[in-house]
Amino acid sequence: MISGIVKIINPLPIINTLKLITIIPASLHIIIATLLPVVEIGLAVLMLMKIKLKITTKAVAFLFAIFLIVSVYGTIAGFDADCGCFGNTVKSSFGWGMIGRNTIFLILNLILIKNAWPSTVTNK
Repeated sequence: MISGIVKIINPLPIINTLKLITIIPASLHIIIATLLPVVEIGLAVLMLMKIKLKITTKAVAFLFAIFLIVSVYGTIAGFDADCGCFGNTVKSSFGWGMIGRNTIFLILNLILIKNAWPSTVTNK
């Protein structure tokens, strides 16, 4: 939620980061920079209110997986940018720190999914 709020307050770092990702057309930069924080905040609110948790946590896992892929791509491509995901509070430059943070977020979310809805075992 915090990351989404920060992106709404100052969208320039995320727009500049999107410009570095050449596979994203320039016509989508503003749209993504506008919709991404809304999606992040929306998913956070749904999780906090425990609404459709099974679907919501899977959507969050998908979002974290995308963030992880972009952080790996940006690190390999040598992006010299700060996505501004957490404002000035946390350094969000591409590199091992970003990859580690996104990996941890994804793993924690996957643990939440696994533990929140254990598979049903039927005895025959």
